Amino acid sequence: MSEKVILGTLIVDDEPPARELMLVHASRRQELRILGEAADGAAAVEAIQKLKPDLVLLDVEMPSLDGFAVLEELDRRGISMPRIIFVTAFDRYAVRAFEVNAMDYLLKPVGQARFDQAIDRCLEAYADAGKSDEGIRRLLEDVLHLPPQRLLVKERGRIVPIPVSAIDWLEAEGDYIRVHVGNQTHLIEKTFGKMENLLATRGFARIHRSAMVNLDRIRELHPEGSGRLQLLLRDGTQLTVSRSYSQRFREGLL
Repeated sequence: MSEKVILGTLIVDDEPPARELMLVHASRRQELRILGEAADGAAAVEAIQKLKPDLVLLDVEMPSLDGFAVLEELDRRGISMPRIIFVTAFDRYAVRAFEVNAMDYLLKPVGQARFDQAIDRCLEAYADAGKSDEGIRRLLEDVLHLPPQRLLVKERGRIVPIPVSAIDWLEAEGDYIRVHVGNQTHLIEKTFGKMENLLATRGFARIHRSAMVNLDRIRELHPEGSGRLQLLLRDGTQLTVSRSYSQRFREGLL
């Protein structure tokens, strides 16, 4: 029988009622052990350094340091990064939260069912990483420098996470990026240069000025004239690698 996982948990929020609600939810999960609370970002940094929690339920908007500034300060001090679940009243931070590899993003007021879903995700991540020292070290590495596991898009008033591994290709569309996932497409408001930086280490390569492709989605390559390449993706989509990006693209395949 496998040993039961217990996550030392820190609750960070500048509003006492919000902290109390998280305490109530957490008390109903035997896998969580509350290590303490913090009422602002500066106190959160000190508590994380002292208590070394496995999990932090972290508010975004707080005095002195907001939730993202807390992560930056931990990074600056070289403090091991715990798992982070952001808890906030505002959905406008969702995309940024997942870009720093937060385990989940909860909108206030948080119900028990949604809270439990986030905790289950943390426990699953722990199990996947294994219990060896090396597995835990990888899990707690500085998440600010890890590529995102998923992108978030807003659709009809809701936020939809898209696993990066499921993306076929992306193209610039005005001030947006159109993300192609199978027979569906989604729009994300982000510059193409920033998206390229985010996805370069996840196996994506630029094929011309306004498009990049998931290298794992390529079925065939066909050389064309003037140094260009024709790509055939698994779903039958045909894309062209321009001459100016051809060399960099070939290097990405090696």
